[in-house]
Amino acid sequence: MDYQQKKSSPFNSFMDYQQKLSLSFNKWSDSKVSRKYIDDDVAFHVLSKLPIKSLKRFGCVRKSWSILFENSHFINMFRNHFISHSNSDDHHTYLLIFKRDCADRYHPELHLLDSRIKLTLPPPFQEVDLYLNILGKTSVNGIFCIGRNYEGGDSNKVKYVLWNPAIEEFVVIPPSPDELVPKHPRLRVFHDFHGFGYDQVRDDFKVIQYVTFDSSSCNDYDPDSPPPQGIMYFSFFEIYSLRNNSWKILHMDDMANWYVGNAFYGEELYMNGACHWLVTGRHDQIFMMSFDMSHEVFFTTPIDERSDLDDGHLTALNGSIAFIINHDKNNIFHISILGELGVKESWIKLFICGPMPSIDWPPIGFGKKGYIFFRKIDDELAYVDLSTQIIEELGIKGEDYCCYIGLYKESLLSIGGSSN
Repeated sequence: MDYQQKKSSPFNSFMDYQQKLSLSFNKWSDSKVSRKYIDDDVAFHVLSKLPIKSLKRFGCVRKSWSILFENSHFINMFRNHFISHSNSDDHHTYLLIFKRDCADRYHPELHLLDSRIKLTLPPPFQEVDLYLNILGKTSVNGIFCIGRNYEGGDSNKVKYVLWNPAIEEFVVIPPSPDELVPKHPRLRVFHDFHGFGYDQVRDDFKVIQYVTFDSSSCNDYDPDSPPPQGIMYFSFFEIYSLRNNSWKILHMDDMANWYVGNAFYGEELYMNGACHWLVTGRHDQIFMMSFDMSHEVFFTTPIDERSDLDDGHLTALNGSIAFIINHDKNNIFHISILGELGVKESWIKLFICGPMPSIDWPPIGFGKKGYIFFRKIDDELAYVDLSTQIIEELGIKGEDYCCYIGLYKESLLSIGGSSN
């Protein structure tokens, strides 16, 4: 008996050892698995701080991460971080209010909204009777592209300047050379300044102009008569270089497929070295057309919305391109953020605000930290805070089409122009 116990003892010990080893392996395996699969709350907290483009790449890691923006809990976390995030140089950026007194022959004024300091316009624009606008409604590296347009759209009477109000310096942009603009008695030519931005590669400010032709506005227009022969009468873009002080035509193969609106009224966005504006393609599909200032190439991004161009607006929200639209004029507006240029699926609908029956559409400007400025139906200017959706008044009266609000960042950069 004692012998049998002694003889079986090594075997029993081996079995005990194997059992313990197996138990240890299972514990190690379980701990490895637990480390492999991160808790969703922890993952959401980390992922909510990433840009949209990066989030798309994590979709293949876990199935639940591929549909993050269908999860209301994650959307709230992402939205809160998106709104609370602000650039470190925000305190150097000012809100600028541009006003035209409609009762005083459009006399334009520019004021810093916080201090109410009035900016002195450059000499070409110190007349009373002119229709003035700021291209894009914001400054680019402290420089504005401002211009006036005369009633009737006579291209020979349009004048634009680049202007740095901090050092009171301006440069007059010359007209496009005559040889680039075909002329015909039955064709009227319109030059609409369409984009203003900075070429970081060449250290150059550039302005984009959209040239269109219209024979129906001529006095001798005959709808039954064939169009003029032997001349170029389709629309095209031109670009002006401040460094070269010259214009040239931009070639775009499928230009005839696009309807381009008039960006003179501020419907243009410059961000990260490219100008962006809304266009419509075939079947009335809305696109964002972009122009890379350094490489001088066009590209488009489809927008997953079907509406008129007048219902949608582009803006910048905390360093991202945003598309805001008011469906059916019901004062419920939707805001989508773009994750990647050229990718339709990267638009993420982040905000649905309203209904807000007390405000007028469209918005008159966009500020820092998710503020959207509107004119109320009683003509008071106000803003909507996207984080709270609360409307706050500015204590300023406004009139229809006579004011808007933009961003201005001071710069001591000289543009090599004249002084006020």
